[in-house]
Amino acid sequence: MVGPETKDTLRWEWRTFSPSLADLDVKIGSAVRIAPRQSDEIYLLNSATPLSAKIRGAVLEVKRLVQVDPSGIELWCPAFKAAFPLSAPTLQSAFSALDLPHPIIQRGAYTLDEFLAEIVDRNATFRAVQVSKSRRQFMFGGCVAELVRLRIGVIMQDSFCIEDEVPARIIEALHELGLDLHANINFPAGLKRALARPM
Repeated sequence: MVGPETKDTLRWEWRTFSPSLADLDVKIGSAVRIAPRQSDEIYLLNSATPLSAKIRGAVLEVKRLVQVDPSGIELWCPAFKAAFPLSAPTLQSAFSALDLPHPIIQRGAYTLDEFLAEIVDRNATFRAVQVSKSRRQFMFGGCVAELVRLRIGVIMQDSFCIEDEVPARIIEALHELGLDLHANINFPAGLKRALARPM
């Protein structure tokens, strides 16, 4: 079951993380000479399943990994999307999308703060991670792409993502940029790796 606002749009994605992607910025050129957009998000990293969720603009979203191409790029599908406050049935739908047992529900509906305090903080499966993003989105090789500067607590990271409904376009764009197809790492895995590094 999915949230009522979910659209079944499947996209192939490739992403990388690094303390700095300045060289890649230069390779891409004028396409990234645009003003960045700022956002603050909460990622709910999930230790029980490979799925995770994020909250942006008081909206809870879940995406599911559908397939991994032999080249390493991944096909993702939106599985749930709903705005707070979340009703009890909608909250159960979110946990179903995450392949997790339904939580003990004591309210008819949950605000964002109630959800974080009473559902997320009491569930050892989750790790809530605050992420501030400065995103530049553009087109490259016919694909949607973005360069992002991330602040994860005191950790700073750059990330580059390219996505499209046709995997061959992504592969061609990555070859043009000289990037390794098999070095793909999705956002939740990239966050976990960044947080695991000694500071």
